[in-house]
Amino acid sequence: MAYELFRRFSLFADLPDTDLASIAAVAKPRRYARDEVVIREDERGDVFCLIKQGRVKITMTSPEGKELILSTLGPGEFFGEMALLDDEPRSASVIATERLEVLTIWRSDFLQLLSENFAFTRRLLAEMSKRLRDASSRIESLATMDVNGRLARYLLDLAGNQGREAPGDYIAVMRPTHQAIANTIGTSRETVSRLLHELMVQGVILSERKTIYVRRDALRRFREAS
Repeated sequence: MAYELFRRFSLFADLPDTDLASIAAVAKPRRYARDEVVIREDERGDVFCLIKQGRVKITMTSPEGKELILSTLGPGEFFGEMALLDDEPRSASVIATERLEVLTIWRSDFLQLLSENFAFTRRLLAEMSKRLRDASSRIESLATMDVNGRLARYLLDLAGNQGREAPGDYIAVMRPTHQAIANTIGTSRETVSRLLHELMVQGVILSERKTIYVRRDALRRFREAS
């Protein structure tokens, strides 16, 4: 595998070519179909995964059997590190939401990389800290915001993380299913459908088959008024 591929991942941006070549020698590509389980909650973790192409959702199952979506990840991002660091079972499941290709690094190679390369370790810790902050922010929104505010915050985060500029002061993002939104913000699919319709009537968002167009300023005002 060509080591230049790993330059796409911010985790490896500061590594010299010799280190990248060593990583490329042990990384193995794997492909998954849409809706295929990549990692299963409570199983033992043996690999670290880098997303080359496609997207995944990170999920947990409630005691009532309901899927809770913790986050989504896309190209250039990673998952699977926690179980390798603390030797505990996987804390969540990872499921492909579209055709997926990942690069996997076995536990022993991952731990060796941590021990031998401070630049990689620092970037990994920085990203884990960011995810912890994001999780804390989401917990706060679930505890303190009504469903209108939670939906607005979800769409703003989506626009900030995945959005691209579009005509008319809109930000275009790939459209999640109403059920996926509901599972993320802690409400029902019917409530999400109703609120999205209200936002469309107000001109805050536009919706097409695969894309949502978000007006961030209008959405912030909607969140603040909720």
